[in-house]
Amino acid sequence: MDHSVIPRSISLATLQLLAGAFLGHTNVHADWPQFMGPNRNGVSADSIALADALPEDGLAKGWSHKLGAGFAGPIVTGERCLIFHREGTTARLESLHAKTGKAEWSFDYQTGYVDQFGFDPGPRSTPTVVDDRVFIHGVEGTLHAVDLKTGKALWKHDLAKDFNSPPGFFGRSSSPLVVGDKVMVDIGGRYRGKPATLVAFDVKTGKVTWTAGEGEADYGAPMLLQVPSDSPTALFFVRNGFLGVDPANGMVRFQEPFRSRINASVNAASPLVVGERFFLSSCYDVGAGVWEWDEGKLRSVYKKQGVLDCHFNTPVYFEGHLYGFHGRQETGQELRCLELNTGEVKWKAPLPAGSVTIADGKLLVLTERGELLVGKASPSAWQIHYRAQVGGAETRALPAIAGKYFYVRDKRQLSCVQLP
Repeated sequence: MDHSVIPRSISLATLQLLAGAFLGHTNVHADWPQFMGPNRNGVSADSIALADALPEDGLAKGWSHKLGAGFAGPIVTGERCLIFHREGTTARLESLHAKTGKAEWSFDYQTGYVDQFGFDPGPRSTPTVVDDRVFIHGVEGTLHAVDLKTGKALWKHDLAKDFNSPPGFFGRSSSPLVVGDKVMVDIGGRYRGKPATLVAFDVKTGKVTWTAGEGEADYGAPMLLQVPSDSPTALFFVRNGFLGVDPANGMVRFQEPFRSRINASVNAASPLVVGERFFLSSCYDVGAGVWEWDEGKLRSVYKKQGVLDCHFNTPVYFEGHLYGFHGRQETGQELRCLELNTGEVKWKAPLPAGSVTIADGKLLVLTERGELLVGKASPSAWQIHYRAQVGGAETRALPAIAGKYFYVRDKRQLSCVQLP
């Protein structure tokens, strides 16, 4: 396999985990360096064992840090925890010590973004760390590369101005994907008179390396489909449907419509990649589907409505099954288990809207009310081992996990707690 096209954030996290095991350092943890973790699938790469019960004195609380507006999730790389938010007219990327919460540096820029629905003016896009660079995609339509050690700006692009990237309903949201020496986002814009739904930049210089696609961007994050093995495919879920491109040159390998007929709709849950297959889901009478990309051919495995229709949070995969939230956030949701290969619903559990991550074979369900529910990832039934309040109102951002440390962002602050 050509390692030049493997995301360096993934290989780095794996190497850190192996190095810790080799040296016998029990405090070494795998990074959570990007949206949905080291492999962008919501699964922790740590081998640490988590308890099945809550201690009598509850979860050990670490630290908290006051935040402004936004829904961008935290990430962890080494001893740093990074968070992207907005205070007044200032968009701010902050680096905090992962164990103590002590502020190390901040990178600020001015933003005048106003949400047309009065919803939230802050960033939605989770930062991406690769080697010594942090990439942030602002809700107003700017892309910055920032030095990880110092917080100094390396390069930037005004995607709204230079690429005519429109704000859509709720601003720009694509969390950057890095493959080799390319950083990619979907912007739904135009470049030099031609459509440019997707754009790739050189990670070091910021130079435009390719543009691809035609149509509007949406709110999911791009993912990496590891086929073909010598040149994996970057997978994007945009407003009109999905497309797969060659990360090296932007050549479109496949595309297919998959969206609602209702204009007031979004595709907001990101693709979930499982081997050669990928799962996509959307509300607004769209439903879910599984496709397979093999030997240059795209094959539909199934499309179904009403089994796992995801509004904006992406499900996770474990041992043949998907676990995620079904239904619209504002009308009530259910946590569901779905067999990946058949689309059969194994169980349902009514819960407040939330997100799901996996560590040590356990589901870590974080509701929008800030409650953490921990239970075994099993297709037999949903059984809660324990529950604990770890956040406050509007805990919508995806959490981060690094070893036993669990990082949660709510409407007011970023908190770190220790899992038993």
